[in-house]
Amino acid sequence: MNKLVKSIASFLVGLLAFVVVGVAVTEALAPYVWPSLMLGVPAGLVAGAVALPLTYLGLTYWSERRETGQASEKTRRRLRTLAGATVGFVGGGGLAVAVVWTQAVGLASAMLFAGFPVGVLSAVVVGYLAYRSGPGDQPQQASTAH
Repeated sequence: MNKLVKSIASFLVGLLAFVVVGVAVTEALAPYVWPSLMLGVPAGLVAGAVALPLTYLGLTYWSERRETGQASEKTRRRLRTLAGATVGFVGGGGLAVAVVWTQAVGLASAMLFAGFPVGVLSAVVVGYLAYRSGPGDQPQQASTAH
């Protein structure tokens, strides 16, 4: 699969994720937050920004495995790092929003002032740990044949 096809497919998936998540968050929060669009658009942007490279790397992984039987270490590491960073962002940011929201803070403020910064920090940490956890990073054992 060539780069142009992967790029177009990734763009379309990212755009679809932006629209679906943006509309879903806006509609879900409409009874609770006014204007809920101010939370739906950033949530959609984050979803689209994650879906685009995740789709591209997933298609690269799939095409390399189909052509050679195994994806390259570089592709596996990139995919692992992005997946780890995504889990870190959603987990850390979601936990921060849940904790701050239990205080006398509105949902929008909790998302913008606690969820996003904590999510970015946890994405960096978990992404780095995922990057370093690959099988290619293990030190080679010296053979001690006597």
